[in-house]
Amino acid sequence: MSPRTQRDAIYLDANAGVLVHPRVGEALRAILQDEIFGANPSSVHVHGRKAKHLVLEARDRVARSLGALTNPDSLVFTSSGTEANQLVIRSVFEPLLEIKQRAHWITTPVEHDCNLQMIDWLKDRGGEVSFLPVDSNGTPDASKLSSLLRPETALVSAIWVGNETGVISPVEELARACLKASVPLHLDGAQAWGKIPVNLDELAKQGLTYAAFAPHKIGGLAGTGVLWSKKGARLISQIRGQQQGNRRGGTENLLGIYAAGVAASQTDASEQDELAELRDRLQKQIQSKISGTLVNGGGAPRIAGTLSLCFEGIEREGLVQALDLEGFSVSSGSACSSGVTEPSHVLQALGRSEGLARAGLRISIPPGTRWESLENFVTVLDTVVRRMRKS
Repeated sequence: MSPRTQRDAIYLDANAGVLVHPRVGEALRAILQDEIFGANPSSVHVHGRKAKHLVLEARDRVARSLGALTNPDSLVFTSSGTEANQLVIRSVFEPLLEIKQRAHWITTPVEHDCNLQMIDWLKDRGGEVSFLPVDSNGTPDASKLSSLLRPETALVSAIWVGNETGVISPVEELARACLKASVPLHLDGAQAWGKIPVNLDELAKQGLTYAAFAPHKIGGLAGTGVLWSKKGARLISQIRGQQQGNRRGGTENLLGIYAAGVAASQTDASEQDELAELRDRLQKQIQSKISGTLVNGGGAPRIAGTLSLCFEGIEREGLVQALDLEGFSVSSGSACSSGVTEPSHVLQALGRSEGLARAGLRISIPPGTRWESLENFVTVLDTVVRRMRKS
């Protein structure tokens, strides 16, 4: 086998981000030719008003896609899903910390790094953190939530869909438990949008208070995020300003926001059925061809295109790099952790050894992938695994 060029490489890392949707590209080319581009949506002149109209149009499109029609103003565009998630956590805890009030946060051990990074931030300021247990698939155990709740519990955070395994959390159960306890629930929905039905208005009735999303997961531009908050929920911007109802500082990222709206209007649920068939076929082929294949999260509901694997006998890094040299772009887990040599905290939470957690493989299939490409991938993967087991 000879290394492929970048042009020939097969992209199987859709959970890190999918290619910009063709309609998004068309819309951006059109807006770049308009003299409106560069205008500040907060300006009161005609160019500013036109730019503001594009922001509002994008917000309406995103609201429809996320089932947030009751109050589209509940959506705030941020610079990333990370900012959206961390803004929630800061908004809840900073007012409590300022007055030296006891603050307790419940989250899960399978969260994205951007949420787990906030644990030390809270603890360093006197707050406390508890972890909701997960089962061997990585599914949060909603039945254990009530036993962790305290009078000082100010927030429960959970990942809606695991970015490494694709496992879907029981968000309705979590929401009902939080509603009963009058504790806000925050969901990281980056991997949920466009892949499973999302209806924020309905979840709000059940107990959801905050949810964060990333448009580049559905064909928008990286560098943009979406934060939804239930009406009346507090948001605190670290940068003071007049953007989006005084909820963020700076000037709106007009291109990113407009692209998010276009991408939101193009989500197609039928693609998920095709991806589920491809994923299941791929999993079956790999398991039948490569002995000692371990599927992470395979016993739980998962989003369609995600397959997380470990291989007995491979407990060191190098698998992702070897596959890259053979022309297949895959991941060992969260793209935000790429280059980090630590074992996956998600796979360790599932009970994998430190070695297996260090050598995990995440395959996330983008829409439009052909089976022929995946069939070739199985052949290459088999060769690479055999080679690594011998070395």
